[in-house]
Order: sequence, then structure tokens, then C-alpha cells
Amino acid sequence: MINDSLKESWRINTDINLNVLEHLSPEMLQAQTPGAGLTVAQHLVHMMDALKFWGQFFDKARFATIPDLFEAKSESLSPVKDLGQMREVMKRSRELALESANAATSKGKLPYYSIESFLIHIIAHDAHHRGQIVLALKTNNFPLPGDKAIWSPWRTE
Repeated sequence: MINDSLKESWRINTDINLNVLEHLSPEMLQAQTPGAGLTVAQHLVHMMDALKFWGQFFDKARFATIPDLFEAKSESLSPVKDLGQMREVMKRSRELALESANAATSKGKLPYYSIESFLIHIIAHDAHHRGQIVLALKTNNFPLPGDKAIWSPWRTE
């Protein structure tokens, strides 16, 4: 069973991801990080895909239900650009991950010290990609999500 502090941190991280998604417009999804980096859409899809990939190591059945957000286009993969679908998959996948982690009796084949360390890794991974998203928005002259969206959820005030 996952402790309450980690559950709350997971929920806060999910809320921040959803706040960023709420801030975005379809045009912003095409903003790219400098140096021919990923687009905002690719960062978001990667965040969800990483959770699904690693989660299947300890709960294949549940994590396999998370939809793939890449679509085939002319022999390459392109991220889905439907913000509503992204929000729904982000919300549901994070809920499912917490439910699954909380119910797990072992880490299965997960290559982390524990399910808890896996969840903490995903929180850090999400924060990294949110930073890349903000960088892509900033360098492409789009408005940034405010502190209320990104930092306030961590505070009790």
C-alpha cells in the first residue's frame, strides 16, 4: 500500500499536468524545443507513453488499457493532437497508475527499487518534460502557464 504523502504528491503532479494541458491551444502543440527537439505534443505523449510502458512491468492488464496517443502517418509515428483526448488519457492513466500501485503486492518485473520509487521517478520525469514544454512555449513566443498552475498546487496556502 502506498503511503498518503506519496499519494498526495502523485495527485498534485497529475493536477499540474492537467493544468498545463488546460493552458495549451492546438497551435501550441506544434511549438518545438530548441535544437530540433520534441514538439509540445511529443513531450506530452511521451510522458503518457513512459507511464504505460513501465507500468506494464508490474500490472500488464491494467496499463494495457491506456490508449496509445501516437498515430501512424506516412511510415512514421505522429502524436495525436486532440487536447481533449490528451487530457482524458492523462487523467485516467494517472488514476489507474495510483490504483494499480496501491493494490500491488509486488513490483513484478519493474526495474526500480520499489513501486514507490517508480512513482517518484515518473513525477520527476513529468517535471522534466513540463520544463521542456515551458521552454518550447517560451522560445516560440507563446504565453506561459502561470505560477498558480505549476507551483501553487504544491503549497498548502
